Amino acid sequence: MISLILPTVFTKKGSEVYGLTLFLFGWTDLTGDGTSWLANPILLFSWVFLLVKQPKIAAFLGLLSVAVALYYVTETEIIVDEAGHKYPITGFGLGYYVWIASCVTMFIGSLLLLKSKPETQPVSKD
Repeated sequence: MISLILPTVFTKKGSEVYGLTLFLFGWTDLTGDGTSWLANPILLFSWVFLLVKQPKIAAFLGLLSVAVALYYVTETEIIVDEAGHKYPITGFGLGYYVWIASCVTMFIGSLLLLKSKPETQPVSKD
């Protein structure tokens, strides 16, 4: 949630794009440079699976969200307005790194839950 209020991307035009803007409108370019936006629903589903006590699925989805979110550094342009104008990306702000940290935290947290989950042993009938 914190990444939504932070600058996430800087453009050649000298402006900054905040996380909330990218979250709300990133899906509009899924066929182009916006494919990394899919890390958001993947991360959401990993939280859901963690809540329903499915840490293996949550860990897999957490790792997938990390990979998809890291793919964003390969993007070179971003849509900056509703007319579809694109500007080159010149850098990434703190919001991007907080978003990545959220995905990594989900993955590591799921792994820790898997590791701490007690193994069920068959009961012997002596």
